[in-house]
Amino acid sequence: MRYVFLTTLLFAIAGCCRAPMSEITQPMNTELWWSYLADYDGVPGSTVINLALKARAPIRDRTALLVTGVSFSSRPEKLGLPDASELDSLNRLSTKRLNMLRTHSPSLFAGAFTHKNERLDYIYVADPAGLEEALRRFYVMECPTRQPYINLKRDPQWEVYSGFLYPNAQILEHNRTELIKLGVLKPQ
Repeated sequence: MRYVFLTTLLFAIAGCCRAPMSEITQPMNTELWWSYLADYDGVPGSTVINLALKARAPIRDRTALLVTGVSFSSRPEKLGLPDASELDSLNRLSTKRLNMLRTHSPSLFAGAFTHKNERLDYIYVADPAGLEEALRRFYVMECPTRQPYINLKRDPQWEVYSGFLYPNAQILEHNRTELIKLGVLKPQ
């Protein structure tokens, strides 16, 4: 998956309220990828999310959340976000990791968050048994010079997806025109 950071969308998030559910359409696709930038305590962060999962969440057989990723280097002017070549490298690593994870457990990639020189993927899995050790081996083989992050936790209600990855009301409103075109929001 490849995405572009849209620097014109960088703005402060004032609250964590959500848009009224009556405004959100129910995407019929199984995938509808979208990215947005936001300000997190004065530092930019980029989120890539599969918006189509909102209509299906929570998914009962994917109750464990795996948050995993690696650190990366960036130039000071990038404010902790990767440049194009680093982004390509992170995306290739993410694809390899997802393929490896799917051999261990049914997995569903919900999104990614890039912030402060770290790229984390959010993956809901059916059975987390053995995943931590498999990931540790994966990181040693694929990227031994990067600092890995691995966090497995229960999230049966998909609270992280809907409360962190999914755009809040301010982000939805700021991107209303684009999201109407995608079929995520209804025209007023």
